[in-house]
Amino acid sequence: MELQRLTRVFGIYAGRDKFLRATYAALIILATKEKDPEKSKRILAFAKQFSLARLIFRQCNHPQMLTSVKDSILQLKTSNRIDMLDYFLTTSVTGIYTVYGFAELIAWLSDAKIIVADSGKWFRWCLYLWLGALATGIVRTIRQIWKKPFEKSKNEQITLFGFICDFISGANSLPPGILWSGKLTARQSATFSFIASAIGFWKLY
Repeated sequence: MELQRLTRVFGIYAGRDKFLRATYAALIILATKEKDPEKSKRILAFAKQFSLARLIFRQCNHPQMLTSVKDSILQLKTSNRIDMLDYFLTTSVTGIYTVYGFAELIAWLSDAKIIVADSGKWFRWCLYLWLGALATGIVRTIRQIWKKPFEKSKNEQITLFGFICDFISGANSLPPGILWSGKLTARQSATFSFIASAIGFWKLY
């Protein structure tokens, strides 16, 4: 049964992505604990392979994101009863992640010298878009919790905790002077990222 559940989770994009991300974060934590500089460097190099794998796999997700945008538009046209605020928040997250995907594609191709563009600028835009999507998701999840009896919103509470951990970690990479940028150590940032990824994987499992 456990093997079947793992097979199911690893068989979907989100499951593989959460696993790769959690592994990447765990390796970063391990590297920061390693006292031997050479071993730490090798662990970091290994971790980067997981990060790169995620980036490449995400390029296969563009059709799904475009389909989600199309479905959102169709829902607005065909649904008689719709919570407009929830619809706005949900479609905003979908739209932001769709734009994020193409921005990241440009950043990746420019970083690989395939096209001429400022990869650093595009990767920064990816960070801004990701944090924007997280912030929107946090607002939406808080609203979902508020609309339910507290004891019946445990799933949303766990989701909210994961979003917040992700936002804390992500905001640490913002330009200097914005929020708590640079205030967390690599281990602290990776720990928040690991928690968020583990929650995401657990929810799928």
